[in-house]
Amino acid sequence: MMEFLVVLTLAKSLGNGMRQSTIIRTVTAGPGSTREGLLSWAIDQTDPEMRGANVLFFSAEPNALPTTLKAVKG
Repeated sequence: MMEFLVVLTLAKSLGNGMRQSTIIRTVTAGPGSTREGLLSWAIDQTDPEMRGANVLFFSAEPNALPTTLKAVKG
């Protein structure tokens, strides 16, 4: 199992203007999970009126930071 940080931004014309929506969530994905699956999961987390919207941005990155960081000397 691995935890991911998922960011999704959608845009949709709603007749009286344009609406944008961004979600930022963490999700734990099991072995065999795909980015496509994470995208579908993220879309399901949005407000129902945003279904069918255009994807402006999507990112799914491991949430854990490296355990060792090296200092940069300058």
